[in-house]
Amino acid sequence: MQKNSFTLFETIVSITLLAIVISGFIHSNTSNNNDIIFQKLNEIENSFDIKDYSSFNKSNTKVTFIIDGNTEEEILVKKYEFKNENIKIYKYEK
Repeated sequence: MQKNSFTLFETIVSITLLAIVISGFIHSNTSNNNDIIFQKLNEIENSFDIKDYSSFNKSNTKVTFIIDGNTEEEILVKKYEFKNENIKIYKYEK
């Protein structure tokens, strides 16, 4: 009779530990946070594809290129900028 109660005790402890581990995985929000970032990056990529820059800050800036080490060329470009707490993206367009 002692053998059966010990086996039952081991089974109950194993099931309890397994339930704790599974609930830990279910309630972790790491994958949810990564899903949100991935969705936002996908939205930004789609904005680039259709050239809808309404969610970006737009500014004009000058970019200087040095050609062959001695010739400088300055070009006026449009700078599109997106920033939030996890993502920073810049796009320059002539």
